[in-house]
Amino acid sequence: MKGVDWISRTATGQAFFALNETERILLELDERTGHDLVRAVLAMNGGTVVKAHGLENIPASGPVIIGSTHPIGTFDFLAHAGALLDHRSDLKVVAGREAERFLGRDLIVPVDLDRQDKVLTARQTRAGMLAHLEQEGALLVFGSGRVPTLKDGLLIEPQWRTGVTRVSAESGAPIVPASANMRNSRHYYRTRRLAALLGGGNDEFGRRVASLRYVSELIAKLGGTYNVYYGPIQPAGTAPDLLKELSEGLVPGLYKS
Repeated sequence: MKGVDWISRTATGQAFFALNETERILLELDERTGHDLVRAVLAMNGGTVVKAHGLENIPASGPVIIGSTHPIGTFDFLAHAGALLDHRSDLKVVAGREAERFLGRDLIVPVDLDRQDKVLTARQTRAGMLAHLEQEGALLVFGSGRVPTLKDGLLIEPQWRTGVTRVSAESGAPIVPASANMRNSRHYYRTRRLAALLGGGNDEFGRRVASLRYVSELIAKLGGTYNVYYGPIQPAGTAPDLLKELSEGLVPGLYKS
């Protein structure tokens, strides 16, 4: 894998797996988790600046779901956490089990997925989401659960799942649509297209192969400046298609309608 990183770094200027970079980061983080980890990661490489727009739309207390697009991958949560942790220190994100091992239990409502991103722990995940909302916490959920593809220079966000709407309706928690103005590097989309082509035109296969670049994409974002947007609060039970439309509309020119 380090050989692949060397070739990729020589050819593109960016490692594919970023194994050496990951090792250095883990040593620097020194087993931090939770808020300390988020702040430490965002302080790397001279400091990452996250500018929040519409923060007034998120209640300072009480149960709320933040339904967001998922443009990047792992870095999406760090961007939202950088914008929100001082405003909502009780923020948790619904994310894959592997994220729990990195971020720690305090920030995660874990979900187990199969290779097609189908939820294997729907009942447990739903119970975890409801429990956090019952404790009047803030919950970040990526509506589609999948990173979008790129076509004609615009992101194509997959359809949003119904989980946000159903949990919101059951708990009575309102929903704030959200989106970060970010995209992955051209190397990510090139890898995804090539893998999909080699997989017989299967973009799902391409997405899985390209997901191996998520750590490299995260590292490449550190030290930059990013804008994160939060829209007007929506009533509990708002339909996923409307939430997706509202979230994408927060960053004109980023998503294909």
